[in-house]
Amino acid sequence: MRYRMIVFLLLLLILAALAGCGTLPASEPVAGLRPNEEDKLTAWKVHGNLIQQGEGNTYRVLSGDKWNSGTMLELAAGGSGSLEYSVEGAAGPNALAKFHLQFLSTQGTGRLKISSVDSQGKIISTVGWVVTGQLPANSSTVKWIDIRSNTNYKGDWMQAVYNITDIFTEQFTAQHSGNVGKYRLSVEVGQGQHALIKEFAVGHDKEKSVKIMPAEPQIAANVGDKIEIRAVVHNDNKAAVHNIEVMLLEPYGFGVTTSNAVKAIEILQPNESRELIWQVSAQRANSVNLNKPWQVGFAINNVKTAAIVKIDITDLRPGKVFYVMTEDLEPIDSAGYPVDWGNKNGWLDSEEYIVQLVHKAEKLNRIAELHGAKWTHYIAWPAVKAAEWAASQSKDDNWQKAVTAIEQSVRHQSERGHEYGIHLHSDYDPYLPGNVLSYNPAVDGLWANHLKHGWAHSTADEGDFNDHTSRVGMLYSYQRILDRLASASRQGQILTARAGSFDFGNGSEDELKSTAAFRKTGLWGSSDADGNAGGVTSADYGQEIYFAAPDDINTRATDLQQLGVVEFKPTPRAFICYDNQTAAVMNSKADQGMAYFTVDGQVQPGVHAIVGFTHAMFIMGQGDWKSLQGGQFDAINDHLAYLKAAYADSGQLVFGTATELVAAYLDYYTPKLTAVYGECLKSGNWISEYAINILGRDIVIDQNHRHNVSVKYPLYYRDDAYRISILKNGEQIYSTWALPTPYNDIEFTVDDAQAKYTMRIYHNNMLFWLVDKIGFGR
Repeated sequence: MRYRMIVFLLLLLILAALAGCGTLPASEPVAGLRPNEEDKLTAWKVHGNLIQQGEGNTYRVLSGDKWNSGTMLELAAGGSGSLEYSVEGAAGPNALAKFHLQFLSTQGTGRLKISSVDSQGKIISTVGWVVTGQLPANSSTVKWIDIRSNTNYKGDWMQAVYNITDIFTEQFTAQHSGNVGKYRLSVEVGQGQHALIKEFAVGHDKEKSVKIMPAEPQIAANVGDKIEIRAVVHNDNKAAVHNIEVMLLEPYGFGVTTSNAVKAIEILQPNESRELIWQVSAQRANSVNLNKPWQVGFAINNVKTAAIVKIDITDLRPGKVFYVMTEDLEPIDSAGYPVDWGNKNGWLDSEEYIVQLVHKAEKLNRIAELHGAKWTHYIAWPAVKAAEWAASQSKDDNWQKAVTAIEQSVRHQSERGHEYGIHLHSDYDPYLPGNVLSYNPAVDGLWANHLKHGWAHSTADEGDFNDHTSRVGMLYSYQRILDRLASASRQGQILTARAGSFDFGNGSEDELKSTAAFRKTGLWGSSDADGNAGGVTSADYGQEIYFAAPDDINTRATDLQQLGVVEFKPTPRAFICYDNQTAAVMNSKADQGMAYFTVDGQVQPGVHAIVGFTHAMFIMGQGDWKSLQGGQFDAINDHLAYLKAAYADSGQLVFGTATELVAAYLDYYTPKLTAVYGECLKSGNWISEYAINILGRDIVIDQNHRHNVSVKYPLYYRDDAYRISILKNGEQIYSTWALPTPYNDIEFTVDDAQAKYTMRIYHNNMLFWLVDKIGFGR
């Protein structure tokens, strides 16, 4: 006992020394705000411009001790209260709305709006932005723009200068009746929302009457072309205008870029015109921009104008067709079914687990490897946890042997290149309240309520990593297990999952939670579209893969700045089904896809998919349910042999996993640079290092285009990582001791397209192993 205590104290000293390396020197707080005297409210004209309702509202003037030299107006609504603060200015074609503020709460009402007001004080039209709270209905005179975020860690200052006339012209196609006398800029807070306002004004452009007119409103180009954008700047004023900066505004998504966006004009005389020319690069095809032309804009002295140039960009480079084999890896007893997939005694036993989850899956993998193909197995890991529970009930070790065999199989088969993603068969989960697990010692078998294997219905709340009964928590619990087992895979971060019963949730609010849960756990791809609504999960070629809307996995996104997960579906509509189709039938379906995706032997630009689907438990050999020879296994072998000879050997078709498909799709279509961790480069008891894969192949990375990206560190290091560093070509560029981060996100800057970025994780695996072996905490 004394020996154990000495060793334990030594371990504590080592841990303390390691932790001490990251201790920062004490410093004074810098984030605090200090109230000002009451008379400072006069400068903000609060008493004439503030409307209140309800109880508990507060407003006052503050200043920051360290980070803000001026004053700020704070508006804080009570739990049932609201405040609206407004400023006004004269109308005119060059009227500007200027604001610099931030909302502080994820809940309650947080809105910003601009209204046109007639000479009688009546509001004619309103354009508003909703940051938090409910989205009001639009009307012929009111337009609300939804800028709410589904993440709670993106809050920051909102700062802009808008030409008000341009805003109303853009949002309303028809002119509204009434003589506009003034414009009103307002901020609304309600139900506990807080706002801090640094600047809030309606004014006029000092360079009024300086106009910009593009020479060509629409330009056609190919990816990689260098093109010119010409525009004439004209001074329609009666006086000269000095120090004009005209900026070309690159579109969101980096479809068009330039290395010199700003053009300076020292002086522009009355009625003088000046032609400006920008050299730009056509970087990305319209298909990346949701099949719409890229829009290049202009700003004069940081004020955005209404002028735009639409650029149609075509990609002439050949694309890729991925052939992805997917299956749901789960056990079945088959009692009550017409086919003898199991022993049909009405209980799941350890032999059914081993045959169906290990032997059949590995047989399918061996067949695929003969032809260079790979499988994506969506394994029902809650069922493995149910097997662990059965092992705790059983008097022999059959169940424990089954669990060990499954874990070893996932580990070894992942290392061979196959993907094991999570399949959320929630009905087996021993930790989910309301579930039913039953064990029968007479047959050493278990059973669950298989009518409850939907994911979203079983976990209503979005939640977090600490709540296993939530969507985020359940995903995290099981994904971290598979991530660890697959840690030797060269694929790196697993990016895809499939919900039990395709139950991703149905309806805007429900699907938004599931999308957020996927992203918080590092998942980018789903194969549940339409199944979540009880529809057909497969799709015709050309509709098989897309960025979904964040609140609807069944439809393509319509806003490049509001994207959900990447949805991919089995193809074609009557999909390739490995458990009941002949090789000839499967070949024909694949031929249809290749014919659709190719022209004159060349794959059309972009990333395309032919996706098959089955359950390994349904694949039958020539013998009984345990047979691994002949039957459908031969059909699959013949089918893959055909694909290899007909398409893969010539490079027209790429065999890949679902993660490789989604990674390639992100690489081509993501509107912003995206980082995922790749293969493990070094693994030790103290330090491990991972490649970082930067996705967004046509996005410019240079000193004019620096990108802040977020990468997940492996979920299985959440508990014992104490430091993480990001390295660029082997040199540290970022390091943090503040672990764990809320959802295992590490942010850093990418500024070199040729650089190799890696992630080094310092962890205490050996120390925790020693503590466990010594027996402390038991």
